[in-house]
Amino acid sequence: MQRHRSLSTSRRRATVGWTTSDPWTRVRVGVGLLGLVLVVGSLGYTALGLAPLDAVYQTVITVSTVGYREIGEVDGRYKVFTSLLIIFGTGTALYTLGVLVETLFEGRLDDQFRRRRMQRQIERLTGHVVLCGYGQVGRSIARELRRSGRDVVVIDHDVDVDAEIDPDLLLIVGEATDDEVLAAAGLARASTLVLALDSDADNLYVTLTARTERPDLFIVVRTNDPHAEGKLRRAGADRVVNPHEIGGA
Repeated sequence: MQRHRSLSTSRRRATVGWTTSDPWTRVRVGVGLLGLVLVVGSLGYTALGLAPLDAVYQTVITVSTVGYREIGEVDGRYKVFTSLLIIFGTGTALYTLGVLVETLFEGRLDDQFRRRRMQRQIERLTGHVVLCGYGQVGRSIARELRRSGRDVVVIDHDVDVDAEIDPDLLLIVGEATDDEVLAAAGLARASTLVLALDSDADNLYVTLTARTERPDLFIVVRTNDPHAEGKLRRAGADRVVNPHEIGGA
């Protein structure tokens, strides 16, 4: 189990669905770098003899490539510093602008608002079902649960699932073995956890984690291996079924 925990931790570090792929992360990086350029440029021009306000103004018109005349006496140091500022500052400004345009015109802004709205919906849920895994079995479970009027929050690591999923179904893209992802799905307020992951080892790990945090939680686990049933029950599963049986859960 310790070995599996280590492997799961490594995978969680490598699979960060909400950070590196988040366009707002790149926007924040770009804005931060642009702010740094403006600060360095202003300080540099101040050191070259300009008044603070003039230094800020000169930095802005240089980075934006507006092309107004230089302020103050232009000597060799001034020219070198301005040249470097143009190279690094303009590149940073173009990168930030490009990320903003990409975010706005490729629908990513709407997607981020949708995700945030979805997260707020999840935070208001109580007594819902957390479903880990949205493969063929998971989809069948989700349909049955929603047909019976249950609120369902789906966790799946496949980002492509996000484009295929019913827009009315609440989805978190991430690893079910990640404690933070389980928390985001509202595990602390859920009444039932259904594990339909492809890996029995992952199902076992999540069962142990959930049972430790929620002794009162009802846990249903799917398995393809009849020999795994005993281990899953000892880990805390209330019900262990095969893919043919779980559709009626």
